Amino acid sequence: MDLTARRQQLEKRLREMLTRHERISAHLRNEDRDVPDDWSEMAQLMENDEVLEALEERTRDRVGAIVRAVARIDDGSYTTCASCGETISDERLDLLNTTTICSACA
Repeated sequence: MDLTARRQQLEKRLREMLTRHERISAHLRNEDRDVPDDWSEMAQLMENDEVLEALEERTRDRVGAIVRAVARIDDGSYTTCASCGETISDERLDLLNTTTICSACA
């Protein structure tokens, strides 16, 4: 496995996730939209915001997982299962590039 290429892939995804997070946060702060005066429209806006908040939380979680994966590349533990200490297969890391455990432990 080419860890330099993997790191670049993760860093690209991190930039995408940070951009996504900023767009969601700006929307939730009403920086890119008008807040309606009508109660029914406000209720719809609040309902939509609940979905956006869930997406924002998921994005934060993904950012954290990517940052930790890059740190594992840096410290040499990226391909080592955190549970059993065996090597995580390239195939698994191709599918789940932030995983910390091998297929057997999953």
